[in-house]
Amino acid sequence: MAYAFEVKTSTPRAGRRFEPIQERELHHDALASARSLPGATRGLVVVPEFAGPIGIPDFTAYVGPIDRIRHRAQLEVEPVINELESGIVSAAFFRRPSTALDIADALGWPVATVAGRASRLAKRGALVEIGAGRYIRPFPIEPGGRLYAIETKVDDWKSALRQVRTYRVWADGYVLVMGKLSDRVESDLTNEVRRDRGGLVIAGAWKIRPRIGKVAARRRLQAWEMFAAATQSGLGDPTFALGVHS
Repeated sequence: MAYAFEVKTSTPRAGRRFEPIQERELHHDALASARSLPGATRGLVVVPEFAGPIGIPDFTAYVGPIDRIRHRAQLEVEPVINELESGIVSAAFFRRPSTALDIADALGWPVATVAGRASRLAKRGALVEIGAGRYIRPFPIEPGGRLYAIETKVDDWKSALRQVRTYRVWADGYVLVMGKLSDRVESDLTNEVRRDRGGLVIAGAWKIRPRIGKVAARRRLQAWEMFAAATQSGLGDPTFALGVHS
């Protein structure tokens, strides 16, 4: 049995205090699409207006074991949200120690960029120093599932498409949720989303299911760290429950 939560701890986007009524009505469709994402029955957490590494989707859905988010909170290490630091941590192994030179070589970065930051990350607990200048990564600092950016739009599909495409930098997939469209617009939009391997919901019905895209390891880790931090105060509160999937 897996639980689904809506966590209300993220940052509202500027200018969105009074949303159009029609767009708010699409939020029901957005949450319904989140519940039917691949693997959602194993665990689902939805955060409205999550401030990700780039952009603020209407909803961001985590699909995966919810305990992984709780374990990250229990580590009591501040989130690794800087892109450079996320890159360094993502290049470290969990069991095999790496030197700053090893990490720099894996990333293709100058060792001078890595060495000082790796030492500071170890002092914060985001890396563990094993011997002199050799590091491993704590296991909870690892994406525990998949993140999907979900955007709702009543119309202006071209603008909506530009928005969801920016989320591909850090999200494993996106879902665009639209209202009723003309046949021509629906056809054009469907072709574009299919080319992206994204997801598309029109008037409450799935047209295309999202497929997992390729995301740089540092960006996946950065997004995971930010999302896990955004959910910390909500996961222990049963008032956030959207429902239970079995």
